[in-house]
Amino acid sequence: MSEFVSLSPSGLPEEFDVELYSEKPVISVEEIEDRIEIGYIFPGFTMGDNEQQIDDQTLPFKEVGISGAGFVSESGKPLLPSFGRFVQIPPGCDYKVSTRKSKPVKIEDILVTPAQEQATDQADEAGVFEYDTEAYGEDALYPADVVQIGEPQNLDDYKVLAIHVRPLQYSPGKRQIVGYSNIKVTIKLTAKEVDEEEMEEFPLMDPSVNREGYGNLVLNPRRRIAERIPVNRIPGPIVIKPRGPEFLIIYDDKLKGAAQLLADWKKRKGLITETVSIATVGNSVAKIKKYIRVRRRFFLSRLRYVLLLGDVAAIASEERAGNTTDHYYFTKKDPAHASDCVLPSVSGGRIPVSSLDDANAVVKQIIDYERTPPCDPDYYRRMTFAAYFQDDGPQDGRANRAYMKTMEGIREHMTSIGFAVERVYVSNNPNPQQYKDGTAVPAEVRNAIVDGDDATDMLISETSEGQLVVGHRDHGGETGWVHPSFRKEHLQSILSPYPSIFYSINCRTGRFDYNPSDSFAEDIMELKGGAPSLVAPTEYSGTWRNDSLIKALFDAMWPGIIAGFPGTNASYAIKHNRLGDILNYAKSYLLVAHGTNAGVKGHFEMYHVVGDPTLQLWAEEPAPIRLRGSIRRNNLNIHVRPVPAEAVVTIWYRGKLVKRAALTSARMGIPVSDLRLTPSRMPALLRYIEVCVSAPGHRYTQTRVKL
Repeated sequence: MSEFVSLSPSGLPEEFDVELYSEKPVISVEEIEDRIEIGYIFPGFTMGDNEQQIDDQTLPFKEVGISGAGFVSESGKPLLPSFGRFVQIPPGCDYKVSTRKSKPVKIEDILVTPAQEQATDQADEAGVFEYDTEAYGEDALYPADVVQIGEPQNLDDYKVLAIHVRPLQYSPGKRQIVGYSNIKVTIKLTAKEVDEEEMEEFPLMDPSVNREGYGNLVLNPRRRIAERIPVNRIPGPIVIKPRGPEFLIIYDDKLKGAAQLLADWKKRKGLITETVSIATVGNSVAKIKKYIRVRRRFFLSRLRYVLLLGDVAAIASEERAGNTTDHYYFTKKDPAHASDCVLPSVSGGRIPVSSLDDANAVVKQIIDYERTPPCDPDYYRRMTFAAYFQDDGPQDGRANRAYMKTMEGIREHMTSIGFAVERVYVSNNPNPQQYKDGTAVPAEVRNAIVDGDDATDMLISETSEGQLVVGHRDHGGETGWVHPSFRKEHLQSILSPYPSIFYSINCRTGRFDYNPSDSFAEDIMELKGGAPSLVAPTEYSGTWRNDSLIKALFDAMWPGIIAGFPGTNASYAIKHNRLGDILNYAKSYLLVAHGTNAGVKGHFEMYHVVGDPTLQLWAEEPAPIRLRGSIRRNNLNIHVRPVPAEAVVTIWYRGKLVKRAALTSARMGIPVSDLRLTPSRMPALLRYIEVCVSAPGHRYTQTRVKL
């Protein structure tokens, strides 16, 4: 059982309901002249039994936590809550941080459970209980600092600091928790000279070019902070007309036809797209990085997405400590130190195919997913979650991993907003009683657990039916999932016209450098009725961080899974639901949930979009758009109902794009002379232009208009 321990806070708002919010922190943020003041109120924390057998003794560990917070987590050392979020500061300034905290509250005779940082999702790994006896003999308070501030980062063109507030410190030798209910952080800002490097890293851009989202990760998410706190010496925001493509496809020469096919489709959807051969870029890690980073500089800032079309034999991938990664192709710089976590500046992905036939097949699936989504309304409510209840010996009915609890937490949110989520759960204990955190496994969850063969059959059946999203938490490998078993050979039984997007959060299922055959993710990507693109790791991944990652993947589209808090908290879905942006959001969340460390850095490097980073996932059934076009008095007249937000119209003649424009009204008139059509020798009956309209959350539509 878990109990609530109060920290006796002061200053709680009158509307704060302890029974409703329990230990959730209350946050306030004020931007005042030349400083930002952040107030944290921590009502308390939860504490639950986590008894462990070590050698010949039983130790009465207690697991402590705060809802909505992450953790201070070092292998074998006390696991303590840490509330992390990003705070936006203006470009062109220096900063100094000061901290005040309330009088401490002391809780005696508590043995805090140690962090299990080394646990991975490697196939059937049981792991060894991590317990640093030397650390547990020390009297010094851990962690040493109540507030930890990270270096400035570019987060979706915000200049942000990652701030972690640790309201609990612990003296292992004394078995004493020291808690603080009220903590105030002040960021004092001063002007500085702005150099070219600062301008490139943190541009003051027109906010219309930015994506949205991140409101649940940034405490002060409104744009244009430099106007509210004008401490920099730049005279107002610099608005530069964007140039270059939004989407860059770097392709293997023999896959040029597939690259052009995908580029033409993206242009029809209104996404400014460019293709370039790897022969032009130069096929080395250094040359690929340089090419993308130069194209991403602020004066070419329209670039937001990069696709590598080709396998690692044709387009090099980077090797770091024996691991394969494309991550640093999509960042502005490499890490300066071993544990530095560098956020992406673009959303990237790879379609790791070697033949033109395979490339065309994948591209066709991507186009079909976006152009002709299913007409079945039930499809847009269906999801399937697969997970494992792992109870390592001696089996006591309590899980040693949080796989099932994690998926149940996501499922609870998804069903609350109207989705039908099928459970495909298995267990190595026929009598599961408690999740890893000590809370009881509900009867409906126990009743949903099936044996291994039935679970595999269910996954085949559900995927064949078509699922909006299929999520998995457990062990994995290059050939597939371990529990429930869902492997490459099972994919051959899936025959479906409906696609399923996979979040394969485990180990190595996305290893696109795997030899002598394709990985599980590659087979799914090429499977008819499978996932035209998906998220999966190339290497052995940490269990603890994987649970956070999958929560954030769902939270990016359906906010509310990452725990909110009373006060300034706001949640916004990622704009356009593009898969690369969703993964970048999830990576960003790892920094606030786990801080900057080698484990998070490894996750940045190993998780990839296997497929198209611009793929727009369907969050609900797309709405239709009615489109008519005609030419009268040398004017192209376009009629659209309804007029969706952010709709784009593109006009094509003889297979070439001649006009792209935002659609802002139900009627649009364009002089034909403005289209600059080249003369055609075709008969008059065969001369026409194509008008295409695309908008987020709506079905793509097009019509032909005779000239």
